[in-house]
Amino acid sequence: MDKRILATATELFLELGYGRTTLDKVSQLSNTGKSALYGRYPDKETLFGAVVERSIQQMFADLPAIPMDRPLRERLLHVGTELAKSLLVPRCVALMRITAAEANTFVDLAGMAYRVSFDSSVQWVREALGANRSEGIAERFVEVALQPMSFQAAFGADVQAMHQRSRADAEDAILLLEAKGLLSPEQLSSV
Repeated sequence: MDKRILATATELFLELGYGRTTLDKVSQLSNTGKSALYGRYPDKETLFGAVVERSIQQMFADLPAIPMDRPLRERLLHVGTELAKSLLVPRCVALMRITAAEANTFVDLAGMAYRVSFDSSVQWVREALGANRSEGIAERFVEVALQPMSFQAAFGADVQAMHQRSRADAEDAILLLEAKGLLSPEQLSSV
């Protein structure tokens, strides 16, 4: 029942936006009784939060395996480009826009969406780093390679152009980490 509710709610939020989506519409289109829906999601904010969290979890569940048998530089490039692909899927961009539009009204929800997405991205980069998990490297990589892209996508920048430059953005993040002394050329070439 939860999957059906969340799938229906996701489609409605994407089609109608936050303001025009109602719990009554979700109940009707998901063939869920109002009491069952309200028992799980007492208000639209709670339902939207569940939709955002589910969408972020789905995004990370669909990521391909990290090629741990490759040098660190290649692993980071892989992670950067794959995260960018997932981030720039139209559905993710639409949810970022809705969340940003509602940020003043639902500060906690926007904060949760940001934190879950950021933390999940950082965790995936940490996995790629393997033994090179010095403090702050994964966070800085995400901040440089992915956050500007997320901001630009939310405000209507050309997604195709961002796809095309995602590898270069990941390379720039690696160069910054190297220039700051957080990663050495030896680490970047090691498996």
